[in-house]
Amino acid sequence: MNHMRRVGLDPAKDITGVAHPVDEAIRLFADGKVDAIMGFPPLAQELRARKIGRVVVDSTTDRPWSQYFCSMMVTSREFVHKHPVATKRMARAVVKAAAICAREPERVARLLVERGVVKQYDYALQVVKELPYARWRDYDSEDTLRFYALRLHEAGMIKSSPQKIIAQGSDLRFINELKKELKG
Repeated sequence: MNHMRRVGLDPAKDITGVAHPVDEAIRLFADGKVDAIMGFPPLAQELRARKIGRVVVDSTTDRPWSQYFCSMMVTSREFVHKHPVATKRMARAVVKAAAICAREPERVARLLVERGVVKQYDYALQVVKELPYARWRDYDSEDTLRFYALRLHEAGMIKSSPQKIIAQGSDLRFINELKKELKG
C-alpha cells in the first residue's frame, strides 16, 4: 500500500499476516512475539487499559480513514433484485439503529453487556461514544467503496479496479434515498 511505502515498508516483503484467536493474539503481542495486532472494540480499549502497545492508526479519528464509512451493508445482487422493499427496510433499520447509538449511548452500552456482546460496560460505552454514528449523512458511499477498493487493489488483495467494483458490485440508491427521506 502506498501509505506504507512512504514510511519505508513494503507489505509484500516486510509484513507477514497471521491469524490467532483474540486471547492468543493479545498474549503473543504482550509477550513481544508479534509486532502488531489489529484491534477492534473492545480489544483496543482493553489493551489501552492494560497499557499494552500503542495505537498506530485509529480509523475513527485519523485521516484519511476517518472520512469514510467504517462498514457498509452488503447483500447479494439477487436478493436486492428480488426483494427491493426488504432491502430498503433493512437499510432504514440500520440507519435508525445508528441514530439510537448516537442519541442513547448509555442504553446501547447496557444492551451490549446484557446480550453478552461485550463484557465491560465502560468499554462498551467508550466505543459507542467514540464511533461517529450521527455522521452517516456526511459520508459518501461511492467514495468509500473507491477508497477501500483502491487500498485492497494496491495491496494485491483484489484484481478488479475500484471503478469496476463500483459499477458492477454496488447499488447505492437505497442509502442515497434514505439520506433524502430521513430527517436529521
